Amino acid sequence: MPRSSATQDFADRPPWTRPGFIASAVLVLIVVIAGVVVAIASGGDDRSTTGTPPPATLAPSEATPPQDLPTAVPTTAPAGVRWELVGQTAVPVSATAGPTRISGGTAASYAHTPEGALMAAAQLMVRSAPSAGRDSWEPTVQRQFVSSSDREQLLAALRDNPDDSSEPGELSQIAGYQYQSYTPDTAVIGLVLRAPSAGTARYHVLTLTLLWSDGDWRMQAPPGGAWISLNRVTNDLTGVVEWGAR
Repeated sequence: MPRSSATQDFADRPPWTRPGFIASAVLVLIVVIAGVVVAIASGGDDRSTTGTPPPATLAPSEATPPQDLPTAVPTTAPAGVRWELVGQTAVPVSATAGPTRISGGTAASYAHTPEGALMAAAQLMVRSAPSAGRDSWEPTVQRQFVSSSDREQLLAALRDNPDDSSEPGELSQIAGYQYQSYTPDTAVIGLVLRAPSAGTARYHVLTLTLLWSDGDWRMQAPPGGAWISLNRVTNDLTGVVEWGAR
């Protein structure tokens, strides 16, 4: 800027560049901004000064009520069950409790109920046995058992002995059940099987644990992949509900 401009009379400048005009304009601007802030702060609702609205809440008619899942275990054999053979062993099928999807050696899609867990226990136990054939036990264990090291050990044991040499009449059949505990997340069921020949013990009980996961009941593999660890022999059927093919 030329030196002479430093002493130039402000009267020679355009009005919007004079100090008085600028000061007045700044004052007016401050007043306007303050008014806007006050208006926002006193807008008659509970909003904060940031202008962020509170989270929307559903009207009572729009709220989704919690799902009311049944937990009462059946004390009599479930009605409407038909029995079908998988290999040499009869398994249950129910139009209401499942399975509703049977294909490729697997049976899936069970009701989220105690009866659904019972159907899954019977189906998955039988279909994961060597007697069901590799086309059944391999996809059943891979897809319908909870992922764990025990599951991998079970698969390894089955692959080491993939062929079943049982003769007709040599396999145990489902004869009853006894719930040991049940919640919508976890079912522990004693599945009672009748031994094919009368010996010192006519029955044995497999304690099976099922978890509700990814929209269906899934089996927990036995410790170390060995079913014998969950098996006990007995002649005492106290508390057992008789259930099986006739």
